[in-house]
Amino acid sequence: MRINVENKDVKEWLDVLEQASKGQHYGALWEKVHYELAIPSRIRASVNLYKINKLTKDGDNVIVPGKVLSVGSMDHKINIAAVSYSGAARKALTDAKCNMVGIKEMVKMNRVNLII
Repeated sequence: MRINVENKDVKEWLDVLEQASKGQHYGALWEKVHYELAIPSRIRASVNLYKINKLTKDGDNVIVPGKVLSVGSMDHKINIAAVSYSGAARKALTDAKCNMVGIKEMVKMNRVNLII
């Protein structure tokens, strides 16, 4: 499958995920994230904070292969990696003391949840 991506952040994600999917550490999960990220950005997942808040608990590791939007709020602390964040979502996550990590750090973490 030929992937034509211009965004340098997405290119980095795809490179890291390609290597991670070949490893023994959650290989199938990283293949799924790679697939979700390789689709065109206009149909890529956008996830609101209320959904993330509802599906996670304190200390969870979450990956969003798309954009995090600001509808809702966070009432607990999580580690999250996403392609992009809206300005208000970034502020809400910072106020909730959530850690916004890069894809390289997320690949090394245990018990990672995918939210689409």
